[in-house]
Amino acid sequence: MAEDRRSFCRFCGSNCAVIATVEGDRITAVRGDPDDPVSQGYICSKGAALGRFHHHPRRLDRPMIRRGGELVETDWPTVLDDIAGHVRRLIDAQGPAAIGGYAGTPAVPCASVNVWRPFIAALRTPSIYSTVSVDVPCVPLVSERVCGNPMIATQPDPDARMTVLIGVNPVVSHGHVFFMTAPKVQLRRWAEQGSLWVVDPRRSESAEVATEHLAAWPGSEFMLLGHAVRELLRDGADRAFLDAYVDGLPALAAAVERFTLDATVAGTRLPREQVSGFVAAIRKAGRIGIHCGTGISMGRNANVTTLLTWALHAVTGSLDRPGGAYINPGFARNLDAHGWTPMNTSGPGPASRPDLPSRLGEYPCVAIADEIDAGNLRGLFVFAGNPLIALPDTNRLIAAFARLDMLVLVDVVETASTPYATHVLPSLGQLEMADLVLWDFMNPAEYSRYAPRVVEPTAERKPLWWILRELAARLGIDAGLSAGIEHDDDVMRPMMANARADFDTVKASPTALVSPGRTYRWIDRHLPGGRWKLDDAELLDQLARAEPGDDAMLLVPHRQKNKLNGQMSDGTVNPRRPERAALSINPEDAAELGIADGDKVIVATASGEVTVPARLDPRHRRGVTSLPHGFGDHNVNRLTSVGDIDRLSGMVRLGAFPVSVHRAG
Repeated sequence: MAEDRRSFCRFCGSNCAVIATVEGDRITAVRGDPDDPVSQGYICSKGAALGRFHHHPRRLDRPMIRRGGELVETDWPTVLDDIAGHVRRLIDAQGPAAIGGYAGTPAVPCASVNVWRPFIAALRTPSIYSTVSVDVPCVPLVSERVCGNPMIATQPDPDARMTVLIGVNPVVSHGHVFFMTAPKVQLRRWAEQGSLWVVDPRRSESAEVATEHLAAWPGSEFMLLGHAVRELLRDGADRAFLDAYVDGLPALAAAVERFTLDATVAGTRLPREQVSGFVAAIRKAGRIGIHCGTGISMGRNANVTTLLTWALHAVTGSLDRPGGAYINPGFARNLDAHGWTPMNTSGPGPASRPDLPSRLGEYPCVAIADEIDAGNLRGLFVFAGNPLIALPDTNRLIAAFARLDMLVLVDVVETASTPYATHVLPSLGQLEMADLVLWDFMNPAEYSRYAPRVVEPTAERKPLWWILRELAARLGIDAGLSAGIEHDDDVMRPMMANARADFDTVKASPTALVSPGRTYRWIDRHLPGGRWKLDDAELLDQLARAEPGDDAMLLVPHRQKNKLNGQMSDGTVNPRRPERAALSINPEDAAELGIADGDKVIVATASGEVTVPARLDPRHRRGVTSLPHGFGDHNVNRLTSVGDIDRLSGMVRLGAFPVSVHRAG
């Protein structure tokens, strides 16, 4: 008999509530939960495919170990004993840094999966990596420099008077370090209640909803923001807010002085009236909410563009104010009650790359291949990640993985990284484990939500906490996973220690437990010295040297609605019409290159090349192409280079880089 059970989707940080229909051990349908006060019945195509993903044909069911060059199935005691033996031998021979851990994006929205970090920390290794350094390191870096906390994130207030989306397409992606449910509904609301501006070299699905679209040249967006700050400091700034809460205005004013109207028009390649109209609209609105995505964070000027979003929020008095930039204190972390101690999370980089920083207790992922090649990193745990798809310079990384003594993959399905593993450990999928919303501070609602298991685990799949508890016992380390932990709840309960409601209260709520309204002006009480700092010397030095994007054919990131990065790139969401990799190119550029729609083209850089079909798309401005990431057979990271690295964040340039394009054959 069919039974409906509540849960929530963990493919992205929107965490939409779902109702799964279960018949025996089969999930036969998934729909949005209309009674949930946050997502209100909305789910996207990926959430609706949760059942198909759960029953994926490449689902990992049994542990595997490499024997004689082949991965073969084995039992849990054998595989765990073997991993523990490898870890002990490598640490004894070379020290803890020889063992590393890498966490992929799917590990982020899951409270139950967060146990990986204390396990790796218990090994006393500094070799910790995650996808934070792949697509978003500018955000925590600049937040830390501005307010002493890398985890403070702004988002456009749901009631923003003017909203600006830069290099982000939430109609498809649902946001980036800010996630919303029913994104098209929210975008229409912003457009109708005030104005919605989209800055993107492509007329994206979000731009179609906007009141204004500015097709700025990739890499030049900082000039548009700098010009707005310059003009408002001359006429239109919220002086009362600046005097009360902001330090560093003289240095900031000097830094943006070069962004005259003429310079900004030349750099952004926008019409003069659009640049002037942007500033006029800000003056009219008074307050503004800005959100940037991978079009910025993966590009060459990520740090300075992010800094100038903070500056423009400050100059307009929008920070932590209604109608401006909302800063969610979080239901679980409850920062409005507890505040924070100012942090400096920068540290020395890995031995093979002392020129790179560590950030947030992690090395940048770009250093993984260097560390392996230098013999420093000899064993790696990969938690819910697919580094061969996510990281730059794919060919070099494949060669490096082949030299590892140990590569342990803990995941739900086989990935492009699986063939290189020495050990494969099948973990629970979303609907097999209880879970809890912890990352609501990246959402427009202050809430938490508990989800019980929808179905019991089958085959020999195990919870991550069980896997790491068993390994910790074999290694004699304290990873906070004692023998008394027997359920997902035992892992999650301590995570609510500072929350607005205790774990049992959240668990007892049939839907999301939401704090009424939104909390504003709370951050005024907790800022270090009561001030935002806009004159960080290293960031302003980068701003002084920043130039707009290259004068060449550029390739920018491009997301697709039926997959998330590498997840479900095989057509899980829509098997009849799976997402495909194709190079989107302006028809006029294509005509000059002799390329017709559907032609096979070679996209090349000094690092490598990819052969894909061309798709003529007039929504791209001339000189700009895009290729979706996340495909193993047409991997855009074969084009990227580890030589182009930001020295403050450790970020590799993965977007808005020059490419050559020509017909294949």
